[in-house]
Amino acid sequence: MQIRRLSICNQFKCIGAACPANCCQGWKIPLDYDTYIKYLQEKGFFGTKLRVFLRRNEDTAEFRSVLGRCPFWGSDHLCEIQKKHGIEYMPAVCVQFPRQLYNLGFFCEETLYLACPEAARFFLQYVEADGPFDCIVMESEVSYEVNTTNDDEAFLNYLIKSREELAGMLRTGMDFSSMAILTYGQEAQNACLAGAALPSPVNYSEECYQTSPLGCVGGEYYQINVREINQLLFDGFYHPNLRVTSNLLYKLCKRYIREFAMLSRINPQAADKKLSALQKGLYQKVPSLGKILNRYFEYYLLTNFLDIYEDYCFTKCLRFGIVKTKMLLLFLALYAERKDSMEMAEIAKIIAIYERRAPHIKDALSKK
Repeated sequence: MQIRRLSICNQFKCIGAACPANCCQGWKIPLDYDTYIKYLQEKGFFGTKLRVFLRRNEDTAEFRSVLGRCPFWGSDHLCEIQKKHGIEYMPAVCVQFPRQLYNLGFFCEETLYLACPEAARFFLQYVEADGPFDCIVMESEVSYEVNTTNDDEAFLNYLIKSREELAGMLRTGMDFSSMAILTYGQEAQNACLAGAALPSPVNYSEECYQTSPLGCVGGEYYQINVREINQLLFDGFYHPNLRVTSNLLYKLCKRYIREFAMLSRINPQAADKKLSALQKGLYQKVPSLGKILNRYFEYYLLTNFLDIYEDYCFTKCLRFGIVKTKMLLLFLALYAERKDSMEMAEIAKIIAIYERRAPHIKDALSKK
């Protein structure tokens, strides 16, 4: 099958114990059926330990979490299973992460999930070099199953063309939060339903070449205020268990609640003004922030835009990407609030821990 792999994937290598936000903490570790059976049959003390921490549900199996971490994550921050039996004995999800393997039936796409700090660091390197996210095309056998129930190749090709045009709009000067992005998505969806050609991106790009970092007033940019952020935070993103699974993210959420959410109950305008000042301060500390956010949204399109192949909803996908990027801006600003500057390694770490929780924003958006 044809595999289309982002060039960033070929540079990735796990840094193991040196990782500042290890993937063995904060997530459940699912097990495929073959691995589950193999662990049940393991001999000796190690086999007993495997079985103690196995949990079988009706349709799935997983490791029991111990204080929000994998029970086989050792004190040396390395995997006990890998040390004892090698990488081939590890759960498939552990071997795969942070690679995203997306089998669309007609071809496969392979990208990197930015929830890994090392993947986020490579992403930022591309941003600093202003390099494109090149796609390497190859033919190979694939071991991962098809991820979609759709078999409409014409619609898939339509989505790929739409993604290319949206990325082109971003690369030629459009801000990620421009309402023109959503307008393009709505018109692309309407054209698709009508069997017509894609809208021209020229119609949406020229008006937005000159943009301020925070957008502008008047509806030209998608904006969210403090009260809307509160809803996103409390309807899915924030949870007290973050203290265990991601203590840094928990502290940033608590800081936001203290400084903005509580103020918004008394004086929403004052809270919005304070948030605007906080974000403006971040742009001063990180001069390349505008480019980072735009490329972050572009990367979102590369990794998530084809989700539309399942639900046919352009607007929902693009809106989530814009809101997700704006929420990243919030957490970066909260982290840098008491700092004079912010290093790229710090930005990579914040991106990684935020990415692990960001899917919950989609759940909150669906409630609005």
